[in-house]
Formats: sequence, structure tokens, C-alpha cells
Amino acid sequence: MRTPIPSPVTVEPPQGWTLSLLHDPFEAHVGPLFEREEEGERIFGFFADERHLDDQGAVHEGMLMTFADAFLGSAAHRGAGGKGCVTLSLQASFLAEAKAGDFIECRTHIDRTTRAIIFVSARFSVGDEDVMTATSLWKVLGER
Repeated sequence: MRTPIPSPVTVEPPQGWTLSLLHDPFEAHVGPLFEREEEGERIFGFFADERHLDDQGAVHEGMLMTFADAFLGSAAHRGAGGKGCVTLSLQASFLAEAKAGDFIECRTHIDRTTRAIIFVSARFSVGDEDVMTATSLWKVLGER
């Protein structure tokens, strides 16, 4: 197992959440990211801060896509039985703005699995408001 990479920023996890162990240097750079389980479902989140904003003060779409890639990929990895996966495609719809200080949650869903491809979707929200949805395809490494 690879050694987790620490985030350059320290933020205490919200109550009931734990720090996500990150192995990708870019994800660690934009973290910390958090996770928890609720009725067997893994939920992910992060606190938006100044590093994540665009010039208008909203969370940058690139940050949301990075967050999506990290945790839709985690879902694909689980859906592939722990095998490595790589992103084939990732599409997003941006529904509302998130701001600095917001805690953005991601709930993933494995829509379909084949031997070689995992189909994953997700919903991203701040409180009860969805800020983004995403769908993705993941290639299971070593499978045809």
C-alpha cells in the first residue's frame, strides 16, 4: 500500500467524518478531503477555501471536477472489486455556486458494472442544495 500524502492545509474533520487518505499529489494539494459512512454508503466532502475559488468568489469548476474525479474514481475502484481504474470520461452539470466556507458533499452511485467498464454517477451538494451532478466511465485496468 502506498503511503498517504498529507494536505498542505490542516482542517479538523466535521463531527462524524474522518480524513480521507489521499495518494494522488494533486488531490492532496487541494485537500484535505473527508469521508464518512451512512447506511453502508460512503459520502465524501471538503470545506471550500480561498484556494478553491475563481475570480468571482465561487468555487472553481476545476476544483469540483478534481473532487469528482477523486471520489467517483474511489467508487469505481470499489465497484471493480479493488482493481485499479482510470478515468475514461467525466461529464458534469454545474447547477449552483458554492462559496468559501461551504462544506461540499459528494454522494456516488455505481450505475452499472461490466468486466472492463464501471459506470458511476454522483450528486454534489451544500446542505440541501445540489451544486453539481456528474457521470463517468472508468476503465478497469487489465480487463478487456
